[in-house]
Amino acid sequence: MSESLYAYSEASRRCASMQPNLLMESSATSGWTSLLLDRHEGSGHSDAFETHPTDDLTLVVATAGRHELQALAGGRWRTALYQPGNAGMTPPGETTRLRWSTPSERHAFGTLHLYLPGSLLAQIADEYRRSGQSADIDQLSVLTFRDEIVTAHAHALLDAHRSGEPDLYAAGAARWLTTHLLSRQAQWRNVADDTRRPATLSDRRLARVIELMSCHLDRALTLDELAREAGISVHHFGRRFREHVGMGPAAYLTTLRIDRACLLLRTTDLAVSEIAFRCGYPRASGFSTAFLRHRGCTPSAFRAGR
Repeated sequence: MSESLYAYSEASRRCASMQPNLLMESSATSGWTSLLLDRHEGSGHSDAFETHPTDDLTLVVATAGRHELQALAGGRWRTALYQPGNAGMTPPGETTRLRWSTPSERHAFGTLHLYLPGSLLAQIADEYRRSGQSADIDQLSVLTFRDEIVTAHAHALLDAHRSGEPDLYAAGAARWLTTHLLSRQAQWRNVADDTRRPATLSDRRLARVIELMSCHLDRALTLDELAREAGISVHHFGRRFREHVGMGPAAYLTTLRIDRACLLLRTTDLAVSEIAFRCGYPRASGFSTAFLRHRGCTPSAFRAGR
């Protein structure tokens, strides 16, 4: 096994044993020490399980199929839809209670689990701090985000593992991925700057608002709650959101809900009333009215014509 300046934790090897889905292959057999790459497959549904603690940054990338992932936080289950292009992260030392499900046993999904050395994460963050910047490492706890570049690099690492590339390849990829994830998710900033700009909606703040919407389609969300997530005043939030997205927050949330409903209508046999509830409509009649307005047909007709 080659020596690496930054090596993944031995605890990361045990993380696969805590996963209810199947471990199909692992870079642990390739001699890589700069990162660990595990490929998993699953179908059906899992009971709730606790992830194994590790000193590494855990990155999970969806590669095939679709599945619904739920994470327990603050006494409530948060829900996210995983499909190719989506990923999630857990910072070093943090564990999460999870469960997942697919539309049926016939619908399998695939994920790549990358464990990036915690020592590498600390070193890169320290490099930024020495140049007068800081990063909020807590922001690396993300249930889901979308990043096609991360997905492409995860696939490239899997191909490299299969083709027998040396640990030098993994070391370069680990450094790039860690830097990229920190720069996109940890809000690098100059410590001399005042980040409390009440009228500014940055791309990162917008992403957090959209993530909040996507994870809580089943409940009512207020403008005040969305504005707090964005870190700006309610007075400015609606206008800034429209400038970035092209529609108001309420309209965008409805679009997300109808898109989720279409997916559930196509891929599950859930009752329309249950789909309505999962998508934030306590009454099926209200759901049917909104669906008809956006799709030009009723939910039942949409399902019949799928």
